[in-house]
Amino acid sequence: MSKVNERAASAVDPSTPPSILRELASDASPRVREAVASNPATPADALQMLVADHKPAVSWAVAMNPSPLARPIAIAASDARTRELAAARDDVDAEDLRRLVSDPVRSVREQVADVTTSGELARALAQDEDPRMRGRIIHNPALPVEDVERLAHDPVAAVRSSAAASRRLAPETLAMLAVDRSAVVRWNVLVNNPERLDLARLIADDSDEMNSRQAAAQLASPRDFTAFLGPIDLVD
Repeated sequence: MSKVNERAASAVDPSTPPSILRELASDASPRVREAVASNPATPADALQMLVADHKPAVSWAVAMNPSPLARPIAIAASDARTRELAAARDDVDAEDLRRLVSDPVRSVREQVADVTTSGELARALAQDEDPRMRGRIIHNPALPVEDVERLAHDPVAAVRSSAAASRRLAPETLAMLAVDRSAVVRWNVLVNNPERLDLARLIADDSDEMNSRQAAAQLASPRDFTAFLGPIDLVD
């Protein structure tokens, strides 16, 4: 095959024989190699070669290849974006995510945090050394509420802010965060729990002007700030 268009057409065609796909996996054209990488009929040995291609788009095409053969190959890729894309696949399983939960690249772990339905993996991410990960996993419903409560006491304000925004905390924990040393934490308590007028009163005299103004507005027109919650009783 001499013309790139012809080779690319064969490379993307699932009816192309595996022997030809293997040959095209070494093609000089990145376009052709990417087409082979995306072809669900491409054999595993060719995918193994393509996932290490020097052109990122080729490796990413392996991650998005619908073939079940492609998933474990992409999960084990050296390229972080490829692993991240693999974690987002519809057919990703618990073992794949378990492998990636300790990935050295945060963006990969973030993808796991977004998709996992496993309480075990969510708890592992709640112990992550990176506070951005601890804050992110709070919003995954798979994380047990006792872990959300624990993270409400995290030494990093950004994590406590995520907990304050989660709407999963006990009333007494929210009351504690309403007087947190961080103005950002207090803001998240206020705007994410607008039905709690008692908390708004605590923050009405806040040293942070933005917090105090917001609290005053919520107290003056509480229904305006709780409409997004649907029918709900204000807690006075």
